[in-house]
This record gives sequence, C-alpha cells and structure tokens, in this order.
Amino acid sequence: MKRRNIEIGILFVVLLTCLVVVLRYSKQAPALSSQPHSEERKEAEHTEKFRGQLTVATDGQFSPGFTLYPVVGNAKVLLLSSSGETVHSWNIDADRARLLPNCHLLVVHGTKWGASISPWSDLKFAVREYDWEGKIVWEYRSQERIHHDIQRLDNDHTLFPVRTILSKPKHELIEDKRRRRLPSIRSDYILEIGPSGNTVWKWDAEERLDINSCGKPDCSQENPSDWTHINTVSPLPENRWFDAGDSRFRPGNLLVVLRNWWTTLIIDKLSGEVVWRYEGDYKGGLSGGHDATMIEKGLPGAGNILIFDNGRVLHKGESYILEISPPTKELVWVYDVGKKFFSNSSGSVQRFANGNTLISEDLSGRVFEVTPNKEIVWEYDSNFRIARAHRYSGGYCPHLPVDN
Repeated sequence: MKRRNIEIGILFVVLLTCLVVVLRYSKQAPALSSQPHSEERKEAEHTEKFRGQLTVATDGQFSPGFTLYPVVGNAKVLLLSSSGETVHSWNIDADRARLLPNCHLLVVHGTKWGASISPWSDLKFAVREYDWEGKIVWEYRSQERIHHDIQRLDNDHTLFPVRTILSKPKHELIEDKRRRRLPSIRSDYILEIGPSGNTVWKWDAEERLDINSCGKPDCSQENPSDWTHINTVSPLPENRWFDAGDSRFRPGNLLVVLRNWWTTLIIDKLSGEVVWRYEGDYKGGLSGGHDATMIEKGLPGAGNILIFDNGRVLHKGESYILEISPPTKELVWVYDVGKKFFSNSSGSVQRFANGNTLISEDLSGRVFEVTPNKEIVWEYDSNFRIARAHRYSGGYCPHLPVDN
C-alpha cells in the first residue's frame, strides 16, 4: 500500500510538471507567433493594419477622377474612385508611381519600408513599368540607386534622378568647409534613357553646381552626408512665358527640387545651365521642398509654378503650398493653414480644371482637395505613410471609365 502511494505521488509530480511546461509554453506561444519569422510575414502584418476612408466629399465641388494612392508599408498601389473605393490595385512597393496613358504603371521602388524588405530592397537600383495586371513589361537597372521621381516623356524616353557619391578632390573641399570628417557625401545626377536603356542625356550636380555651397541653408542645417537630395524632376509644359520670348521657360527644360538646398531650379535642357532659381521669402522661404510643377495650359494659373514647401527647419510644423509667377517670383496663391497641414518630408501638389488643388500630405497618409478659398471639398485619410498621390481624369487611359 505504501509502495502504491509512492507510485501515485511520483505520477502526480510528473503530471504536474508536464502541466507547468504546457502552461508556460502556451503563454509564450502567442508572443513568439507574433514575431515576423520572414519578410513575407512582415508584409502580411502591415497589409492587415491598413485602414483608409473617405472623410470629406462635397458633391459638385470636387474634381472627379481616379486617385493613385501608393501606400508605404504594405506593397500596395491603390487606385481610388471619387467615392473612396479601391477600384484597382497593384501589389507593388512604390516610392513614386505614375499611371501612363496605356494604363501601365511606371514605378521607382525603394520606399523607407521597402528598402529593407525583399524583393523590394533588391529593386532600389531599378525602375519598372508594369501592365494593368502587374506584369513587368519594361525594366532598367543602374549600378547606383534610382530614387524619388520618374517621368515618361512624349518621345518614350524615361527621366529620373540617381544617387551618387562626390568624387575625391571635391569631396575634400566640402569636408573642409563643414569641418567634419565624413566617409562619403551623396550627390545626384539626372538621367534620361531611351527604351533600350541607352543614355540619351545626363546632368550631374557635381559638375554644374558650386561644390562649396549648400544652397540656401547653412551646411549644418541638413544632413551633411546628403548634399543635394534631388526629389523632383519635372519637364516644363508649353507655357505663355516661352511663347512671349523668355527662353528660360522653354518646354522640356527641367524643374528640379534640391530638398537639402531648400531650392527649386530650372535647368536648360540644351545647355545644362541653371537658368532660374527660387528660394522664396514667404515666412522665411523654402525649407525643404517637394514636387514642384508648372501648371499646364488650359488650367487655372497656367504657367505658374506650384511648390510643396515642407517646413523642415524654418516654420517647423507648418507646410505650405506656394503658387508662383516664375518671371517675377511673385506669390499668386498660398495654402497656409498653420499647424493643420504639415508633412516634414515628401508630399505632392496638383492643379485641376475647376481651380481646385490636390495636396498629398504623405507622412500622415492624407490626400485632400481644396478650393481657391482653402475649403476642403474632398479628403481621403489612412493610418499609413503614402508616396505622392495623384489624380487622373476619367478616360485618361482605357481602363478608367469617363464617368466616376
């Protein structure tokens, strides 16, 4: 009897020990399973968290169309209807995406999120064109990182900025000016390539700008290892200034934003020279800057230049949209609502035929359309960072119905 009691006691201890182990494992299991075991798991978790919604839509006052909405953090480029519904999507991580007239998507990869997630981390040196179904139909690869912007020109050439490193002699000069040792200093060049990948035109900031200058700010006010940080390359459309004889605004010349110079330039495409420069003086002037564009003929303000002024250092916490008459640099219109609008980096701006302006407040994930009187008449918001939303009218390409 005594021996049996001992056996029962031993069995009880064994069972109790097993129970403790099971309970301990069950407590740990959820924590372990919530950890990303692969890059695919990370992507899936981000995708599940996305929530986007239409928050304002004032009938008859907004400009109808389809808004391209690249989401940073879940490898999605969404196409939204005027009612905020997703009518199409591509499973692509895009730092800049443009819809082409054939409904293909032209993309620069390498967002802040995608730069560390495969396969997007391997595409930082590539630009791609995808068809409506997401199939790759064209690709160009570089030895250096392609970033921020891309344009498909009327002649089927493709234009984009490329990150590079300053050469050694000039590198030493800029080190002396900043009085600090840096292993390397980034610069940029702009590349135009043909459909076969051949280089048609190149503009190198190191060869064309004063290497001892940092533009408007002191060199210590921006990242000292990131000299120019070109984020926008926008060809000038036909415009009244050139029609009146001002060759600075020749169609095809390039409107370029050097974010870390707090400066917008126009580069003469034929000579490569900088023929126009804007630093601004509104509340201290440009501080950062993104997505400068000249308003096309037929739109209100045609020929004027729109600039997204981030407010990175000056007027910190407040971003502005500036509309400028380029010959005089006079301000024609400003969207300034104080702390209600701010994106420390990134962002875009677009003018519509009804005179309204679309603003992409990228860091918050908010895209909104405002009237000339600054009334918000359309707004879509999410909990994700985005990459320069842009709206296309119905009928722009075969898959977009005229009525939306």
